[in-house]
This record gives sequence, C-alpha cells and structure tokens, in this order.
Amino acid sequence: MQYLKHYYKKLSIRQKLLLLFSVQIIIPIVFMGIMLYRNTESIIQNKCVNYMADLLKMVELRLDDFKENLTSITEDILYDQNMYAVLNESSDTISEEAKERCYQSLRRLCKSNGKLQSVAIATLEGHIYSYDLNAGGVPDESIPFNQMLETVRAAHRMPTWYIQPTEDGQANLYMLRMIHDSDNFNEIGFIILKVNRERLKNVYFDLSTEFMESIQILSQDNLWIIGMDMTPLSEAEGEWLSKQSEEWSYEINNKSQHMIAYMNIWGTPWKVVAKTSLKELFSQEMAHFRVVFVVIMITTVLIVSIFSILMAMDIIEPINRLVHSIKKVEQENVHEEVLVDREDELGYLSKCFNKMSCEIDNLLNRVYKEQLTRKESELKALQAQINPHFLFNTLESINWMAQLNNVPEIRDMVTSLSALMEASIGKGSPMVPLSKELKYIDSYLLIMKNRYGDRLTYENHIDKSLLRNEVPKLILQPLVENAIYHGIDRMRKKGVITLTMEQRQNQIYIEIKDNGKGMTPEEVEDMNRLFKEDNHDYLLGTNRKSIGLANVDGRLKLFFGQEYGLEVESEYENYTKMKFYVPMKIKGEM
Repeated sequence: MQYLKHYYKKLSIRQKLLLLFSVQIIIPIVFMGIMLYRNTESIIQNKCVNYMADLLKMVELRLDDFKENLTSITEDILYDQNMYAVLNESSDTISEEAKERCYQSLRRLCKSNGKLQSVAIATLEGHIYSYDLNAGGVPDESIPFNQMLETVRAAHRMPTWYIQPTEDGQANLYMLRMIHDSDNFNEIGFIILKVNRERLKNVYFDLSTEFMESIQILSQDNLWIIGMDMTPLSEAEGEWLSKQSEEWSYEINNKSQHMIAYMNIWGTPWKVVAKTSLKELFSQEMAHFRVVFVVIMITTVLIVSIFSILMAMDIIEPINRLVHSIKKVEQENVHEEVLVDREDELGYLSKCFNKMSCEIDNLLNRVYKEQLTRKESELKALQAQINPHFLFNTLESINWMAQLNNVPEIRDMVTSLSALMEASIGKGSPMVPLSKELKYIDSYLLIMKNRYGDRLTYENHIDKSLLRNEVPKLILQPLVENAIYHGIDRMRKKGVITLTMEQRQNQIYIEIKDNGKGMTPEEVEDMNRLFKEDNHDYLLGTNRKSIGLANVDGRLKLFFGQEYGLEVESEYENYTKMKFYVPMKIKGEM
C-alpha cells in the first residue's frame, strides 16, 4: 500500500488525469456490461419460460385432439350393430358370419385410422375379438383383462385411459370404454383401443428444438408413457414434481443450468414434462449479444479515450506553461507573462500569476531603489551630523551661560532646542514611543510660544494607554510646525492647535488640527493625490527637505506599508486637519 501511495505521488498530473479518465471509462462500461448481460439473461430466461408454457400447452392441445379422435372411434363402435351381435350372444352360439362381420368392422376401423395399433372388444366373460396391424385377427394374450375391466367400470361410461407397463421399460397405452345393451343398458362388454406409439410421437415431435433436452408424458405416478427419450427424472426432480399442485409450474436449477416445467393434461391424470438446457440456450442467444457488446464497448472506449486525452491535454498544456514561467521567475528572477486564452480556473490562475509576477518584479525594483535611498540618506545624514553636533555643543555653552547669568527664558528655549537637535541628529533607534514624541512637541511648542505668545494655544485629547506604542521619530513635530507656519502664522486671530490620539479597531488614529487659514478644495484634492502616489523620489537628491509633509508621508509608507500615509481634510478660512493611522506596536513586541 505504501509503495502504491509513493508511486501515485510520483505520477505527473497528466498521468493522474489519464488514470482517472481510464478508471471512469472502464468501471462504468464494466458495470454497464454486467447489468446488460444480466438483464439480457433475465429476458432470455423469461422468453424460455414463456416458450415452455406455450410448448406444453401445445402438447396438451394436441394430446386432447388425439383423445377426441380416439373417442370418436369408440362412438363408431358403439353404433356398429356388428359389435352387438357378438356381445349379446354367448361364445357358443355366435355364428361364424357374425364373427366375420365383427372382424371386418374392427379391421376397417384399425386400418382407416393411423393412430391405432389394434382395436378390440371384450365380453364380460373374457372373450376378446380384435384386429392388430401386426398380428391381424390374433387375440393379444398380453391384455390384462381384469385390470382393464375394473378401470373401465370406474370411468362410468366415459372413455378412459389405461397404461400397461412393459418389460422394456416402455408402456402400452390403451383407451377403454364400456359398452351397454341398447335395450336395458346393462354392461355387455368394453372397447379396447391400443394406441400406435409412433403416431403418438407427433404430439411433440415437431415442437422440439436444439436446446430442448426432452419432452415426456408421464402418468400420475411419474411412469413414463411416451417422450423424446426414456431418461428418468432425477430424484430431486421427481420429488419436486410430486409436490406440485398447480396446473403448471417450472423450476430453474442454477447449479446445473437446467429448467424443468410441467403442465397437467386436462381430462387425464397425466402430465407433460419438458426439460431444457439454459446453458445451451444462453450460449446461442448470448453469442450474438457478446459480439455486439464487444463492438460497442471497443467503439465507446476509443471515442471516450480520444476525448479524455484531448481533455487532459487541454488541462495540462496551460499548467505546463505556468510551471515554465514559475521556474523562469525562480531561477532567473525574470518576469515572463503567461499567455491566457481561457476563462476557467486555469485562466484565472494564469492571470493571477501574471499579476503576482509583475508585482514581484516591481517590488524587487522598489526594494532595490529603497536600499539605494537609505544608503544615500545614511551618507547624507553622516555628512549633516557635523553641523548639528557643532550647533548642539554651542547651544550647550549658551545654556551654561544663561544659567550662570540667571536668565531662565533663554535657558528654557536653549534646552528645548537642544532636545529637538538631539532628536534630529539620529541617535538611537528610528522608532520612539509616543510618550517621547509628545515631549518633542512640548519642546517645540515652548520655543514657538516665546515667539507667538498668547496667539498660540495647544490642546490634546490623548488615550494614555497608547503612549507605549512606537512610531517613527519626529513624525508629529513636522505636522505641528506645518500647522503653525501655514495656518496660524497667516492670521491675526488666536490660533489653536489640537492633537487627537485614540484607538480605532487595531490601529492608532492621530489627528493634528489647526484653526488657521485652511485650503481650497482643489488644493486639498491635489495634496491627497500626491500622498497616494507611490513615489519616493523626494527622499533622493540634494535639494530635498529633510523635514516636511512629504517626508512624514514617505516615512510612514516606508515603515508600515503603502496602505498608510497622510490624509488632508480642510475647509477654507476655517480649519485644516492632518490625519493618519499607525499600527499598534508596543516596544519589545515582534
């Protein structure tokens, strides 16, 4: 089993599809063949049963017709006065003339009807007058007179049959009928008609077929009377036949592939029994069916196989093209578009691969460009650190002088400016907690308040639980600076800057609002369009601004992805909002 699983896993999709199609072809055809074969076999068996019933009925009708002919012969005898002449007289007083007339009548009846072997009349005293086709007028000494007399008396004036077993296993068949005196209706003798066995064969002879093994007429005790052969019934068949009480019935022996059927012959205690070989019948009938079925099966397999191969090729070809393109991307990092000419799942998969491959190619170029950008930014930052360090050291000297001369205003401004300068130099991690970012804003606003005085007011609505989350360094200060210089600085009314920070779902929403000059709808639309563009060229070059809205938007996208960035909302002469989202990221978490 494990070997088969391993072997199956190693098969290609094409081989698996062909295997699947083959199984789908073979199993239905085999199942259909079995069902058709069994159905045909059942139909043939039913036809055989119907045929047997018709055959048995035909034998019964012919035998009944045979009986009617013999009955008419007995009636001719009853109306023949020559017969009464020998029956009404004793054997001693009968004249030779009367005997001759009786003999001639019997001879005429026997020769005129081919169904008879002999014709005889018997007196109650046991004298028999007969004519036999083989022996002429010699009385048949083998006739069992006493048994026949008992049988004919039990028939109550009606014709009856009598069966006489012989030493060779066959049986002599007689028709008997009582003769009564026409005056007083007393019994005076009886008629004995011996049936010509060869003529009796016509009852079934032309009804037999090559698959019909035997047709037999049996007595009430299953004694063989006549038939195609003298093959006795088996013990099981005889036992089954003895138990039957219906007018007709049949039994099929599946083991020996034989069917036996019987029908009671009306007006007699006999039955006609027929046996047939189902094996022989099926071999003849099913031979044609097998030829037709094999032809149909081969034709069907060929058609379905061709169709299955074409279907498999139609599925495998686009998969092979897709695999080739994947290997090209994997080995050479080369984007190669897959030709798509279909609308099914494979077509959708190919379109998705083309899109994914193109995105990977763009991402590789973008990452390479970002790496160049960062390297250049690091070099420029190293070059720019010389001036901030010099300025930072100078501010420290001014701070010491302000403390020595007890000038707190100068000291506070220098301290705040030093904090901002320290942040801009780039010491430590590029990510800082929001709590530290808020301190940068406080330092910057302290400096600005010394310039604007009461014209500048700062408000905040901050969720304290968010202060441990990290954001890029100096991400808020440029926005506050932009709000002051481009909003509040250009108006005479009191300026208010409001910082809002709250959690929305799994992100941090940050909004910096000023009540300054605001922007027109066209300006807002242009600015938002620039923020949505995937363009970081503002980070490159020597003429870039190190701090500004574009810088903040670009750093948000670089750190968190293209779905992040700034968004502007403004109403002219009323307010301006700079808002953005950052993911929740607490220091120390991955």
